[in-house]
Amino acid sequence: MKMPIGTIQDITLNNLKNGEVTLMQLDEIYKKMGFVFVVSEGKFTRIKKEIRH
Repeated sequence: MKMPIGTIQDITLNNLKNGEVTLMQLDEIYKKMGFVFVVSEGKFTRIKKEIRH
């Protein structure tokens, strides 16, 4: 059994690829750092940095 991820500092790319990160954690990363997570057919595909004009 896998342990839940506590903070966004504990998140790794493997956690993202394996779907072990909650939407709330992804939202927190977006709000703090501006990273957008691209998903296709329910699978993580890549990370983009949001460009703000």
